[in-house]
Amino acid sequence: KIRNGTEIVLVSTHHHAKVQLTSPQVFMATYAGHAALYMQLPERMLRLQRRDFFRLPIPPSAALKCIIPAAPHEPVKPHEITIMDISVGGVALVCKEHSIALEAGQTYPDCRISLPGIGTLVATVQVKNLFEVTSKNGAVTKHAGCEFIGLNGQMSMLLQRYIAQMQRQLAATR
Repeated sequence: KIRNGTEIVLVSTHHHAKVQLTSPQVFMATYAGHAALYMQLPERMLRLQRRDFFRLPIPPSAALKCIIPAAPHEPVKPHEITIMDISVGGVALVCKEHSIALEAGQTYPDCRISLPGIGTLVATVQVKNLFEVTSKNGAVTKHAGCEFIGLNGQMSMLLQRYIAQMQRQLAATR
């Protein structure tokens, strides 16, 4: 059926960014003595990603926490939220039921993220989007996509150093 299509759309991911390309036609071919499908290279590809920066997924073994200070009038201690991924542009947070109720559009100043072996990142984060995720066991968690606001050069360098260090460690284990 793929041979009879008028336009084929292929979707994949590359470094956690969605990549989409189309082909007007797919042909039958032979490769290494086996039947195969062939298509010409597309003239263009579409790369879909909300962030402009590489995202580093944080493995559970290297868990990071974003510490959001309590508001001055709140009698509670700072909120500690697990980081799902991080980039120079921002973080994705996994909010548990008992943690702070983040709001889309809200800005949280003086957030702290301890980057092991590098230092402490201090930044203002703004919640850009919120969505719920249901795991295989039925547990529902809220995820928050957050952007760093006005990240200064020193903090940006700390974060870039941490991301490079983690990429080297991940590459060494593969």
